[in-house]
Amino acid sequence: MNPRQPVVTQPEIEAGSRRLGLDAGDVCMVHSSLSSFGWVAGGAEAVINALLTVVGPAGTVVVPTLCSRDWERRFEIWDIEKSPSDVGRVTEVFRLRPDSLRSDHATHSVAAIGRLALPITEGHANAWGCPGRWGPAAFGHGSPWDKLYEYDALYIFLGVDFGVNTMGHYAQYQLVQQALAALPPHEREQAAAQVEDWQQPGVWPDYDFKAMEQPLAKRGLVTYTEIGAATCRSIGTRVMVDNILKILRAQPDKWLRPDFLTWWRQDCCGQVV
Repeated sequence: MNPRQPVVTQPEIEAGSRRLGLDAGDVCMVHSSLSSFGWVAGGAEAVINALLTVVGPAGTVVVPTLCSRDWERRFEIWDIEKSPSDVGRVTEVFRLRPDSLRSDHATHSVAAIGRLALPITEGHANAWGCPGRWGPAAFGHGSPWDKLYEYDALYIFLGVDFGVNTMGHYAQYQLVQQALAALPPHEREQAAAQVEDWQQPGVWPDYDFKAMEQPLAKRGLVTYTEIGAATCRSIGTRVMVDNILKILRAQPDKWLRPDFLTWWRQDCCGQVV
């Protein structure tokens, strides 16, 4: 242990989580950096147990268990039981717990513990209806990310910022889906074919996830607190996604790439701008 690092205990993480707005019975999605706290007594398990203690038996904790290694073969090598999470120690310890359930997707799986763990994680491989960079199931209808929006999960960042905001991809999928839905059916298939898909180039609404925190915070939507050495954030999932879409539509030239804007305005008539 570095003597200059603060020692952080499970009760301190519980108290900090409550300051972020987490309460009994809640659903929460948690991005995290264990090292950001300082030295955590009990390690990753203490962070997980703190969150589970706060939400209680009626609540549900969800973490991303994204896989990025051997990227080109990602769908070939995917194993829901064995593929490790590549987004931090807390997420890997979380997915290995016997009470944890994991969703079935090669790149954007989640793991969940709690009352709604099964309905949140089930059916990911068969999610549908939303073309995009990681295929239609990743953030499609019936995916865990779609359900987190439906449940309006409290979205928590423990020692990390909006640069790791995976729900930002859900907003990208929604932007594309809503643009396509505005088209007449006979034009929709042709426009959808121009959208980027897994290992298939095309247009995509890339934007700066980290920079998006600032306008959300200016709108008073982000709650901040300190836990040990970590700056922590929270925001409601629905209000976050809805406001990201509003911001992108209000200032598309500031946030979105020219190739996507051309597709959006010409092929999709700009009707959702």
